[in-house]
Amino acid sequence: MVRFVFTNPRHHLDSMLPVARQLQGRGHDVSLVSLAELRGFRTPEIPDVDVVQALPAWRSDPSVGSELGTGSGRGKHARSLAKRAMWRAVGARVRWLCRGSVAYAVPNDTAWPYDALCASLKRRGRPFALLQEGIRFPLPTEQRQGSPYGSGGAMAVCAWGEASAEHFRTVAPAWSVKITGTPRFDRVDPADHAAEGQALLERLGLARKPLLFLSNTIDDQGFCTTRDKMDLFRRFCEGAAPALQQADRALVAKLHPREDVAAFRSVAAEIDGLDVHVVTDGLYPVLAAGHAAVVLASTVGLEALMFGMPLGVLAIPGHGHVFEYVQRGAAIPLTPEDPAEGVGRLLETSGTDAATQAFVHRHIAHRGQAAARVADNIAAMLEMNP
Repeated sequence: MVRFVFTNPRHHLDSMLPVARQLQGRGHDVSLVSLAELRGFRTPEIPDVDVVQALPAWRSDPSVGSELGTGSGRGKHARSLAKRAMWRAVGARVRWLCRGSVAYAVPNDTAWPYDALCASLKRRGRPFALLQEGIRFPLPTEQRQGSPYGSGGAMAVCAWGEASAEHFRTVAPAWSVKITGTPRFDRVDPADHAAEGQALLERLGLARKPLLFLSNTIDDQGFCTTRDKMDLFRRFCEGAAPALQQADRALVAKLHPREDVAAFRSVAAEIDGLDVHVVTDGLYPVLAAGHAAVVLASTVGLEALMFGMPLGVLAIPGHGHVFEYVQRGAAIPLTPEDPAEGVGRLLETSGTDAATQAFVHRHIAHRGQAAARVADNIAAMLEMNP
C-alpha cells in the first residue's frame, strides 16, 4: 500500500497523480491523502484514483500563508508550540487514514507539517520517497533552521535533473538520490495552451504580447519581508516603464496562489503611464500569452524557458540574482535600481537558443518518462519492505 500525502492540489498533485496512476496500473494499492484544507485549498475529486480528504475546511484563503507564521523570539516559540499541538491532531488523523501503508510519498520533508510527518515515519520505520516540488538551492529559512530540504531521511529522493541531484547529494546520502525527472512536466506542450493564451490577451485588450512578471513568495523563503517584496515590485514597474512604453507593451503580473492579489493591484494602479495587469489565471495560459518573462526565485523560470520565452531575473536586494539562471547564461540580469536596459533586451529577444535548452535539460531530465521512473523507485521501496 502506497500513500501520497499532499497539501497543494496544484503542483504537488501534478507530480503525484501521474505516479499514483502508474503504480495503480501495475496492481498496487494506492491512495492520495489530502491535507489541502490545512492550506486554505480544497480537495479535488479525481474519478480514477482514491482521494481521501483528511481535514475539514478551516481556512478559506491560501494567501494567508502556508505556515503558522515565521519570526523569532517569543513569537517564534509560541508558533512552534502551536504547530506541535496541531500536529497531535493532524498526525493522529493521517496515521489512522494511512494505517496498513507500506510506503509513503511526500513533496516536502522540512516545511510544516511534512517535517513532523517525516519525523514520525522515521521513528516508525516507514520508508518514504521525496518527490522534488521545485527548483532546489539553499534558502535563507533553511539555513537559519539548519534543516535543508532533502535531509529528512527519504529512502528515495526523486530529483528533477543533475543540477538538483548535485544539491541533494550535499544534504542526503548519495545512494538515496535518484534522477527521475518530474512528472508534472511530462506532458507540458506550449501548443496545448495557445488558444487560452490568445483568449487572455483578448480579455485584457492587449494587441501585443506583454512582458510577464512571475512573482513568488520570496518573503516566505526568507529573502525579505512582504513589505520589501512589494517595494521591489513597485521599483521594477517604475524602472521598467520607459522600456515597456517604448516597445508599446503592457506588463502582466502572475502571482503565486499565496500572494495578496489586492496588494499587487494597489501598487499597479499607482504606476503612471504603464499598463499593468495583475491576473489570477493558471500559469500556462499566462505563459502562452507572454513575449518574455521576469522571475525572482522560482521554478516558473524553467517553465517560461520550456515555453521558449526569453527570461530575465530581477536581483533581490542583499541576495543578488538567486538560483543559477543568470550565472549559467540562461537569463538576462535585471537590477531594481535600473531594470530598463535589461527589459529592453528582453523585449528585443525572440525565443531561446540551444544553450538555454541545454540548461533546461540540466534541470529537467527524462521528460515524458518521469512518472514511470518515480514509480519504479517507489515500487523498489515496496519490494524492500514487503
